[in-house]
Amino acid sequence: MVPIERVTAAYSGLVKSDKFQTQFQMGAETMTNAASADRPCTVLLVEDNMSYAKLIKHGLTSTGAGNLGVQHAKRLSAALECLACMEIDVAVVDLSLPDSSGSDTFAAIHSAAPEVPIVVLTGLDDAHLALELLKQGAQDYLLKHEVEPKLLVRSLRYAIERHRATVLQSQNEQLEQARLQLESKNQRLAKLYRTAHQFVDNVSHEFRTPLTVIKEYVSLIRDGIVGHVSGEQSKMLHVVEDRADDLNTMVDDMLDVSKLESGLLGVYRQECDIAQIVRHAQPALERKAVVKGVGLEWNIEPSLPAIYCDPEKAGRVLINLSINAIKFCGEPGHVRIYCGRDPDSAGVVVRVTDNGPGISVENQRALFRRFKQLGESVRSSTKGFGLGLSIAKELAEANLGEIRVQSELGRGSTFSFTLPPADPLDVMRRYLRRIMHSSHFARHISLVEADVAESTGAALIDDAGEFLSCLLRYNDLLLKTGPTRWLIVLPIAQGLVNSFLQRADKAIGESNRNRLGDPLPVIGFHPLGTWPRSDHHELIAALHLALHHGETVYA
Repeated sequence: MVPIERVTAAYSGLVKSDKFQTQFQMGAETMTNAASADRPCTVLLVEDNMSYAKLIKHGLTSTGAGNLGVQHAKRLSAALECLACMEIDVAVVDLSLPDSSGSDTFAAIHSAAPEVPIVVLTGLDDAHLALELLKQGAQDYLLKHEVEPKLLVRSLRYAIERHRATVLQSQNEQLEQARLQLESKNQRLAKLYRTAHQFVDNVSHEFRTPLTVIKEYVSLIRDGIVGHVSGEQSKMLHVVEDRADDLNTMVDDMLDVSKLESGLLGVYRQECDIAQIVRHAQPALERKAVVKGVGLEWNIEPSLPAIYCDPEKAGRVLINLSINAIKFCGEPGHVRIYCGRDPDSAGVVVRVTDNGPGISVENQRALFRRFKQLGESVRSSTKGFGLGLSIAKELAEANLGEIRVQSELGRGSTFSFTLPPADPLDVMRRYLRRIMHSSHFARHISLVEADVAESTGAALIDDAGEFLSCLLRYNDLLLKTGPTRWLIVLPIAQGLVNSFLQRADKAIGESNRNRLGDPLPVIGFHPLGTWPRSDHHELIAALHLALHHGETVYA
């Protein structure tokens, strides 16, 4: 073992030389660059020999690198205190201390601060100990009598970088492991999600057949087809039919939720008469009102404008809102259904008003959440899934309308939804507003014109329009711009238009193979261009041009 006096003498000579100063200057500056630019690079020097510690400290701090600091500790206990209360970048540790020695010194410091790289600088020339400490995590093992200034500073710099690389690699490995676990869980959740949706779809479809049979047989019995029915029996049969209607509504809600989540819900918008939609829903609502003992009032303004919507979905919104009103109206119950012109647009508004207990402002905010129920009416012994209002909202928005609620505690509630007029420009503006307020849409809108020959018969023109409606997806839009022409609005980038055209061509072939009568007329598809979804002016201008080229059906 080399006496410490020889090491001290050697360092004294080195500190006084220009070469020493230059080497420390270069090494210290490189080391401090590895630390944060916002604070000094702090070196913890654990050394009980004051003369030697002074030489090392002087060599590191006298180089002119202002972003370097040395914290000296003579004992292990003092070093542990420094590590606990200070941010240390690297530790230079002598193994022989007054209160610790050998590998125990390293183990104590490494255990107290495993995130701090440690360089062992000792007079113990023990190869076995050196290998053991390197295995345990030491960044370097230097002998005091062999170390040179440049070597020491470079060792410290490398210790910091090596330790950081090791930590980063460990973190990356942990992140990769977490990513793999998350991916595995996501795959499992996706599988469970698909299984759940498939289960809901299967159960819902399986429900339809027995429900239809129940309703048909109840109707036959109630009408006296198979024998006389007393008044009390007729009343009970009304209740059975009403409960069957409730189950049918739940099935519809579950199917719609499943289709909405999977993006498979079709929307077949067309020119409609709101009065016909109301008349179609009226019998079922009248039966329910009779069973519940609720007075149902209808008020449909005459000469309402034609609307552009999916009539089945508009009817579902009306039924869901009306059933909700019948459930939660007062005693005696009274529900009023009104259809009139929308004062805020050229379209139509439908309002459903009840005389129930009303809804607080706080609960109004939660009304349209899925699986959210605010209470149960004393009138209803059948509790649903909390989907009715949520589905009503999504179906109203699918028809490019809005749903609203006005309510005051103790004074009943009014639910209303709007429907757009059968005017392509108005429909397009509503569609663009809907896209702008949603994060689920693409950043671009592509327009494709579709047409058939003008000599095509009326029935085949209707078939072509129905085919195009079925071809489009939930967020697409179809507008008829002439007797034999349509404008297809697709929220997709230009690069995906060809994929749409290929899908359309394939669908035409499949449809013609399954048709019993004449094949579909030849449908020509003509891409008109792609615009940013925020460029409403150009999109409306393109629609104007499409309407100008032919006689619009919405005159």
